[in-house]
Amino acid sequence: MLLVYLYTMKRNLTIIAFVFIGIFCFVSCKHEMIIPDTPAISYKNDIQPIIVSNCTQSGCHGTVNTSDFELLTYNDIIKEGDIIAYNADNSELYQSITGKGEEFMPQPPNSPLTHNQIKLIYWWIMQGAKDN
Repeated sequence: MLLVYLYTMKRNLTIIAFVFIGIFCFVSCKHEMIIPDTPAISYKNDIQPIIVSNCTQSGCHGTVNTSDFELLTYNDIIKEGDIIAYNADNSELYQSITGKGEEFMPQPPNSPLTHNQIKLIYWWIMQGAKDN
């Protein structure tokens, strides 16, 4: 009888130990998204030139007469690009330039953005899509 009691006690202590280890790992092992130390992306110096040279060409988003909406100013880009600061994956502009949105932009015959241009837009949004 004593052996059965000791076996049961050992088994219960083992289960309790695993529960505590699991709780400890759950609480202390949470992983936050690591954003590497990237230099601050400037709207004026980095993003605006990409938008102007790729999105505001004739027949695209340069004037209301030729498109549904303009992408000429910072406010235009934030509003019409449905930019969600710190959340590039859910921002319509980022989805469009990566082909994850409803439409892929820029549309042919225009060339798609380069990997570096897409990366700059991604980091700009992830850094808060600031007007700097």
